[in-house]
Amino acid sequence: MRKAAMTLKTTRSVRRAAPKIGRASASVFSRLLKKTSYAEPGLCDHWPDIAGPEIAALCRPGRLTGRAPGRTLEIHAPSGAAAAQLQMQTEALLARVNRYLGPGAVARITIVQSAGAALRQTEQSQPAPPLSGDDTSLGTALSSFRAAISRKNGGK
Repeated sequence: MRKAAMTLKTTRSVRRAAPKIGRASASVFSRLLKKTSYAEPGLCDHWPDIAGPEIAALCRPGRLTGRAPGRTLEIHAPSGAAAAQLQMQTEALLARVNRYLGPGAVARITIVQSAGAALRQTEQSQPAPPLSGDDTSLGTALSSFRAAISRKNGGK
């Protein structure tokens, strides 16, 4: 009898594993993304190298909207004159951005006039270091990684 009572002893259930970091941080980053107007930090860091010094002096990148392929990149210009000048250079800028983000990542560019768009660019204490020949392989690898993640997540 005593032996039967010992076998009915209950044990603790198995603990669940910790949530994956991607799942745990997704809600934090999605709320942060809604509050800010930037979706691609690397695009902002390397904007002078991507857009070129003339275009980078006129504007700053904004957020990416929509789903890939066919996303829209917002460009913030400080004035109507800068917006008109950017409008004439959108095709070249679109090609440069797609070279950085991956082929077909951005389908169109919208230009938004906002005060202080160029001010934030000039207030930086140090410009981002230029991409050297050694960094191009890293940039290519990162852009293909971004494209693979985008395909896996259904373009989100």
